[in-house]
Amino acid sequence: MGQDTNSETESVSFELESRKAIGCTDEKKYKCSFDGCDKAFVRPSRLARHIRLHTGEKCYKCNHPGCDKAYTNSSHLKRHMETHNLIRKTYQCHECLQFLSNQHNMKRHYNRMHRDRDKLTCKECNLIFTKKYQLTAHMSMHTGELHKCTYCCRIFTSVRLYKKHVVNHETRKKTYTCTASGCNEVFNKWRAFCNHRKTHPTIYHKCKDCDKVFSKECHLKLHSKIHAKVRALFPCSYEDCSRVYHFKSNLDTHIRNNHQGRKFQCDICKAEISSKAKLAEHIQKLHMSRKLIKRTSKGQRKRKDAGTHKRSAVSKLVGIKLPPKVEQMVIKRELRIPYIEKFEPTVPDDNPDLR
Repeated sequence: MGQDTNSETESVSFELESRKAIGCTDEKKYKCSFDGCDKAFVRPSRLARHIRLHTGEKCYKCNHPGCDKAYTNSSHLKRHMETHNLIRKTYQCHECLQFLSNQHNMKRHYNRMHRDRDKLTCKECNLIFTKKYQLTAHMSMHTGELHKCTYCCRIFTSVRLYKKHVVNHETRKKTYTCTASGCNEVFNKWRAFCNHRKTHPTIYHKCKDCDKVFSKECHLKLHSKIHAKVRALFPCSYEDCSRVYHFKSNLDTHIRNNHQGRKFQCDICKAEISSKAKLAEHIQKLHMSRKLIKRTSKGQRKRKDAGTHKRSAVSKLVGIKLPPKVEQMVIKRELRIPYIEKFEPTVPDDNPDLR
């Protein structure tokens, strides 16, 4: 144990000395010169990248034929170039074996879910959170620190949400304007703006190749990938699995259901469903529907003797038509002598062998 701690301290000191040797310090001495911006950075390269956000300069352009995308950061361009590859590379987390699309998402996932897990743990009840503001909002339940709005008496557990709410009362900025033709109404709340948009007729987006119609433009863009001449492929990275998909969401669903065994369970009947959409459909049809679902077999034929009384095999062989009550007695083997004597068949006199 002593040797391990000594090696760790030596590695940390060596890293600090190397950072100082190349001029890297923790002091943020490179400050942004734009008005109203108080950002500061450790390196001049990061300051230059930040300034491009103010100027809007996108010097990193994609050189793929037919693509005019440009970015302010080289890492963003590198991430975009992966979309032009037919077979994209996936990254797997060694902690939870989850697959991610690029290295940037991989680092962000690891820092949020595994490296900072100890920092985002409640010391009172040991609950783990993925984001810092969730932990601060949770800690107010233990400390009792609640923030009450003086305008509408609403109570908030998070300081961030409280300050955002107070700003809406103080400024009353109307930032959401309706873009429908002949309507210029402005709203200061997103929920009210969304409810107002539903009153206007829906604008449909039509596909040029197959004439399909979509209510949202993002759905049309996703659908247009089907008609592309060259499509990206997402193969399954597990051994002995040759499944290939055109969409990454389908690949994630395949890995979650078939390899990781993670499915969505119904809280009512404990059934395991492959996707969240199918789980909602399952609950809607089987548990929330008022009408019973009638399931009839395909090609079922109607009986020829439907609506008539059932006859026993004895009466058919003998050739006697018995009343329905007697037929039921014969079928159930309930022999009663008075009925049998009453309906006993008569044998003709010319046939002594039958006597």
